Amino acid sequence: MKKKKEKLSIVRNKIFSQFKPDLISKSRSMILTSEIIRLKDRLDLFIEYITGKKLKYLDPSLHSILRIGYFEILYDQNIPNYAAVNSAVSLTKSILNRKASGFTNAALRNLIRTIERKTEWERQLRKDPRWYSLPNWLYEKWTDRFGKKEFDKLAKAFDRAPNTYIRVDISQKELIDIQKELAESDIKTDKFFNTFLKVKSGSGKILSTELFKTGQISIQDPAAGAVVDFLDPQPGDTVLDVCAAPGTKSLYIAEKVGDLGKVLATDFDNKRVNFGKNDLNRHNRSNIIWSLKDARKDEFPKSDKILIDAPCSGTGVLGRKPDIRWRRKLQDIKNLAKLQFQILEHMANYLHSGGILVYATCSLEPEENWNVIKDFLNLNADFQLIPGPSSLPKAWINEKGCFQTLPHVHGVDGMFSAKIKRL
Repeated sequence: MKKKKEKLSIVRNKIFSQFKPDLISKSRSMILTSEIIRLKDRLDLFIEYITGKKLKYLDPSLHSILRIGYFEILYDQNIPNYAAVNSAVSLTKSILNRKASGFTNAALRNLIRTIERKTEWERQLRKDPRWYSLPNWLYEKWTDRFGKKEFDKLAKAFDRAPNTYIRVDISQKELIDIQKELAESDIKTDKFFNTFLKVKSGSGKILSTELFKTGQISIQDPAAGAVVDFLDPQPGDTVLDVCAAPGTKSLYIAEKVGDLGKVLATDFDNKRVNFGKNDLNRHNRSNIIWSLKDARKDEFPKSDKILIDAPCSGTGVLGRKPDIRWRRKLQDIKNLAKLQFQILEHMANYLHSGGILVYATCSLEPEENWNVIKDFLNLNADFQLIPGPSSLPKAWINEKGCFQTLPHVHGVDGMFSAKIKRL
């Protein structure tokens, strides 16, 4: 995995396909892998502190088992300490040998004794940059940009799994009716914003509900949905949605433009396009047309409204996709900014005079966001930045009139959108 830097979701799916675990084991492995990858460096810091051993001297399998055991003891409230120890020791014995299992037993029991014996024993470890479980380049970049106090808040927001949100297709049912039906399936929700519900409990049951299977609800962060609200598609509009797969925003646009409107959804990745096509069956939408196109160079129909959901570093969704932090490098930000500008420059050619284009990313980096828009506007005098609709929360609009959310400030994913008009 380190060599290929594959997405966590892809690695997990390969394992699941090979071993075919039951639902409980699958769910547990998804939680463990996500949370351990999220806190990888911090767990390693604990392991070195408690065992006095440098990680490079540990067998890779033993290292992984210790991470699991340390996570369960330190952060998993549902697993008793004795169960975490017994499970880790048994696993070590079956994978390695009795001597290694003795080391695992000592390493975990020493952790438990340290927790019980010492007060505020973590204080000195919090001073180590590895506590934040971020690559050095991102730690330095964010502390420099946000300052230590704000960075601490941002890092803390990414330390935990984000909230789950449901977007409701209110063209089919009222929000309150959906809430009642979800409650009958033991899924408790609160209204969050417009057509979005915040899940309080029962998130694991969402995919098995008839509401999800029939496309009446979708799992989507409100910030991602607000990108569509920022574009403000109207009934009857035809919207060109590029870099659109897997299509969650496309579906939201389709709901807004209605049966008289149309969404021309494109992406350059064939597998992702097929996923978008297959999801149409669940939603029973006939107003989305998927095609395989490269937004850097292919030809597109002239349009009045265009959404560019640009490929980006994903630093705004580290909470939702914890493996991103370990797969990205500083150079990726620069490379992606060039790609994003290339896409924006090309797609602007297909916007009618008076037409609206929204450029969006799920990145927190200025290089991928405002800098791309600024450079484009400096080179294209026939385009201007315009404000989004007043229906969005004022706190989600920055000083430049762009849509921007920060996880530690707004409680949603980190997103950016700029709205430009062709004169």
